[in-house]
Amino acid sequence: MKQYRLQADKVPSLIPKRRLRLKKLHKDYLLSEKTLQEWAHLSIKQRAKLFHRTFPEVKLSHTSLWRFYKSNGIRFKYIQKVKKVIDFHNQEYHAMFMHMVELLEQAREQKLPIVLLDEAVFTFNTFKTKAWSLPYKCIQVNDFAIKVKTQAFIGGITLDDGLLEWVIHPKSIKTVEFQAFLHQLSERFKGKPFALFLDNLSVHKTNLSKDLFKELGISPIFNIPYSPQFNGIESYFSLLKGEYKNLLLQRIMKGQSVDAVQLIKQATEMVDPVKVKKCVQYGFDCIDKQLQELKQ
Repeated sequence: MKQYRLQADKVPSLIPKRRLRLKKLHKDYLLSEKTLQEWAHLSIKQRAKLFHRTFPEVKLSHTSLWRFYKSNGIRFKYIQKVKKVIDFHNQEYHAMFMHMVELLEQAREQKLPIVLLDEAVFTFNTFKTKAWSLPYKCIQVNDFAIKVKTQAFIGGITLDDGLLEWVIHPKSIKTVEFQAFLHQLSERFKGKPFALFLDNLSVHKTNLSKDLFKELGISPIFNIPYSPQFNGIESYFSLLKGEYKNLLLQRIMKGQSVDAVQLIKQATEMVDPVKVKKCVQYGFDCIDKQLQELKQ
């Protein structure tokens, strides 16, 4: 009986196996960046159905599509959020950029200290998401352990002093807190005038803030919208949050209580002052690089 079964296995099937035969036209369509962007919201099954509607002569199952994706390096990845890219050859942005450069040059000619100012927010999501783990396992933490209260950090850095002044406030920085920080900076310079490089946040441009700029002898220099690379304090915040995330995870893994304010204070002490100054220089270098590109 076993002998007959082996012979039967050798007999070719009367129904030929259906193989997926995609032409170059079909492959180019499936692998094109345009198609992948237009189908970003669709599941594998929905994609297979839509492909069949576009090419009725080819029936593609969702499993075949999955294997096709896999063999061609198409993976299910995170969607990257990118900020608006500014074209500095545009007349409006070109004028804004040149005005900003002119104000910076005036501040240097007058030998005014240039303070880079901005705000950063530490929330529930300010947490380290990756760690070295065993195969097929992940480091686990209790969700409630990282539910810290939102804290807002406002700070100023300079090329000479690094981190100059900083303050932590619950939730967000409002006009009152911003004005109090301006007074704090003015006291640091003993009432002498200085330049302040900052973004276009609404609290920075209120009439109360403008009046206080004049009263304290502050020369505001507003950054170009969607151009965080020009403000070196953005790079500093990346370093600061990196240290904060490490401290937060360390305390959680040890089962210790978490105080976000204390962790932020510790993080400010752990950031290398030399790196802070490099962050300031990086912002100025980006401005100079952009200026050279416009002159070419």
